[in-house]
Amino acid sequence: MVGKRFRLAVLLVATALCAVLAGSADARVDRATAGTLNIYGGGPGDDVAENRYQYAASQLPGVDINRPAGGFTDQVFLTRLASGDVPDLVSMSRPRVAQYAAKGVLQPMDSCVNPVKSQYRVGALKAMTYNGHIYGTPEFTNQVTLVVNQSAFKAAGVPVTAAQTKNLKQLLATTKKLTKFNASGDLTRIGFDPKIDSGSFGFPMFVKWYGKDIISKNGLKAQLNTKEAVAALTFAMQLINAQGGWNKFKAFRDTFDWFGAQNPLVKDQIAFTPYESFIYNVFSNNSPNVDLIAKFFTNRKGGAMTIFSGSGWVVPKGAKNVSDACAYMKAMTSVPAWMAAAKKRYDARKLANSTFTGLYTANAQADRKIYEDIYQSFGKPQFDKAVQILVAAPKYGFEMPPSPGGQQFVQAWTDAINRVLAGQQTPKAALNQAQKEAQAAINANK
Repeated sequence: MVGKRFRLAVLLVATALCAVLAGSADARVDRATAGTLNIYGGGPGDDVAENRYQYAASQLPGVDINRPAGGFTDQVFLTRLASGDVPDLVSMSRPRVAQYAAKGVLQPMDSCVNPVKSQYRVGALKAMTYNGHIYGTPEFTNQVTLVVNQSAFKAAGVPVTAAQTKNLKQLLATTKKLTKFNASGDLTRIGFDPKIDSGSFGFPMFVKWYGKDIISKNGLKAQLNTKEAVAALTFAMQLINAQGGWNKFKAFRDTFDWFGAQNPLVKDQIAFTPYESFIYNVFSNNSPNVDLIAKFFTNRKGGAMTIFSGSGWVVPKGAKNVSDACAYMKAMTSVPAWMAAAKKRYDARKLANSTFTGLYTANAQADRKIYEDIYQSFGKPQFDKAVQILVAAPKYGFEMPPSPGGQQFVQAWTDAINRVLAGQQTPKAALNQAQKEAQAAINANK
């Protein structure tokens, strides 16, 4: 059964549609009369966001860009649409794009994006596409690799070659060897965290390892309760149970400070885990001497694989300044914007005697030029190797296809995993429930 959140979202979408479609048959606006570009969900951010913003703003002279702080939330967005307070440009996670496009809340941006679409990665651009129309531009890719703590392997007397996902039986055995408990039976080192509860990559990657996707290629059929999906979740639970069970595992993991100098690798709190690409920049900045190795997550044949995720820029129907919205979204995701941001980060890292680990975006041309024209070794071989893997990763990546189920589809399997972790359901029962919820969301939205 679909929960209250889903019913509320449907009601808000319907209300928003009435308000938006009432007066937006033609959303085009003469740029000379627009004056202001109102952005939602894409406010001030880190140095990369701000330096790209500076470039984008330079491409829109005379335009007042209003971008309040804060990220995207469904309820705020839908409430704004329903009240007639329609932003001109919105940054949202890519799984949401098809969901809102299917309900008619977003405006197709084919004419805006088509002239530059060849620069974007195919999977990322596909995630911005629904029913043959492109709805905006994608930003990052956030490819996932294995982050391996060499010091933990050395301390446990386990060869670092055992940090692998090709053989799951061996992965479980390695995890047990690396896991540490104190005299009270509490965890002091996690051997391997499968990130099954990540909500973006752990579960889809392990299901992919078993040879299946969690949704059909056309995004219209949920595949959450296949034998492969059940096997993936069952194996993940084996890993967690071998490390003290979910309560101990989570309680210990919640103490980690991934973004500080005393991160879980430095403190020997974890041996290895899959993680998004940005973590190498965090480590290089806060703990440049950390003893890590980057490795590919592989399938059962040993072939490299990764998953992409990220946000994208879209334009709601009823937006008053579509022209500047188009110019801004293209500028923010353009080669010059990414190059400017990369060069400034490189210069800042060099000045601080730190390390530059590249940028990994949905713009393939930008990624190539950043690596060829800006990236240089800072004498930290562990990060040089990580960069090589991250640059190669897109060849082995996949992204979940656009689906009208959108974030509700993601929420269905995330909730299922949390029920299993909490001991409320078996993997099979939880995924059977998730399958019904996810398919109901897809059917209701398409």
